[in-house]
Amino acid sequence: MPEKKVRFAEFELDFGRFQLSRGGTPVRLEGLPLQLLMYLVEHHRQLVTRDQIATELWGKDVFVDIEQGINTAIRKIRRALEDDSAQPQYLQTVVGRGYRFVPEIRVEGEGAANAEDAQAFKVSAEEFGRALLAAAGLDDPKTPPKVSKNS
Repeated sequence: MPEKKVRFAEFELDFGRFQLSRGGTPVRLEGLPLQLLMYLVEHHRQLVTRDQIATELWGKDVFVDIEQGINTAIRKIRRALEDDSAQPQYLQTVVGRGYRFVPEIRVEGEGAANAEDAQAFKVSAEEFGRALLAAAGLDDPKTPPKVSKNS
C-alpha cells in the first residue's frame, strides 16, 4: 500500500498504516468501516453507490446481508468522525443512491502530486472538441480554421 496520507479537518487517514487519527491520536475504527472510509476518500466528492461499496468490500459472490453491512459500516464511520447524518460535515447521504465524502482534503506522500496535477489539468470544451476531432482523424492540420466573411 502506498505511503499516502489524507488530511481533513483535524483528522489524518494513513493508507500505509491503515489508520485513522484525530489530532495525532489514533481513532478506533474496525477494518471494514476503515476500508469503506478509505474508498470514499479515494473517490472524494464523487457519488459512491451502494452497489460500488458492496463490490469493493465484499465482491460479487458473497452471501451476507450487504445492506445491513453497509449501514453498520457507515454508522461506525460517522461515530468515529463524530459526524451528524442530519447535518453532515464529512459523509453526505444521497438518499436511495449512496454516499459522498465532502470535506476539503490535503493529500501527502505518494499520489499527492498526481492528485494536484489532476486538479490543475483543465481543458476548455472547445479544446476538448478539437482534440477529439484530431484523434478521430477528422481535422486537417494543414487547413486553417474557417473564418466568416462577415467579420
